[in-house]
Amino acid sequence: MAVTVVIGASRGIGYQFIKTLAAEKNSTVIATARDPTALQAKVNADNISNTHVVEADLTSYSSLTAAAKTTSPLVSGQIDHLVINGAYLSSTGGMNPTDFAHNPTLFLDELHKSDQANVAGPLFAINAFLPLLRAGNGKKVTYVSSGTADGPETLAVQLSNSVPYSTSKAGGNIVIAKFAAELRGEGFLFLSIAPGGVATETLMDTSKFTEDEKAKFQSMFARMMEKYPEWKGPITPVESVKRILDVVANAKVEQSGQFLSYWGNTTEWL
Repeated sequence: MAVTVVIGASRGIGYQFIKTLAAEKNSTVIATARDPTALQAKVNADNISNTHVVEADLTSYSSLTAAAKTTSPLVSGQIDHLVINGAYLSSTGGMNPTDFAHNPTLFLDELHKSDQANVAGPLFAINAFLPLLRAGNGKKVTYVSSGTADGPETLAVQLSNSVPYSTSKAGGNIVIAKFAAELRGEGFLFLSIAPGGVATETLMDTSKFTEDEKAKFQSMFARMMEKYPEWKGPITPVESVKRILDVVANAKVEQSGQFLSYWGNTTEWL
């Protein structure tokens, strides 16, 4: 039986991981959320089986270690795959670096929140669940990253916005690479994978953006479509999760530590 722990499973891509993995034969899913009651209600309403909901906060090491302790007896002390999906998406997504010229406090505050979840978070989560991963057979860790954390893509499409978020996701990728380097001899597969442009509530809700920020995003999407003329816009969480899991399934241990797109390469991010 394959056991997967999904950190940050309450909505969007994280919730789709639950639905996809729980539907697989001989599969058990541990789904974590800061509000386990709300997530359990969704799981019950959707009749998702083979799933246990556990409380965990990605920014709290003590919360994650407690979640691992709760998880252990549910899965006989071993898991095969740890998926780290939870993240902090800065409210300054529409701002470019120079937009912070006269507001350094805002930048530092958003960078701190981003780093807590997107850099410290994966380190905390992996360390908390590492004993269960070591006891399992899969030894896989997947960090859901972002194409905005890729340097060449940033230059090619002029992705000048989302500075705290992109910076922290790049930091998270390095954390994953560091774990891969340290534990190389133990047969682990650590991967950072960008999920593509996904039609989640967070991405599609433009109500929180100013007209200037909306214009910047429209310009960015135009440049994306220029580089990717075949791109039809954001994909569904169903398609994104399927592709991510396909990349993990087809990856070799020798690739541990890499940052890949949901196509399994480092050149196509949409």
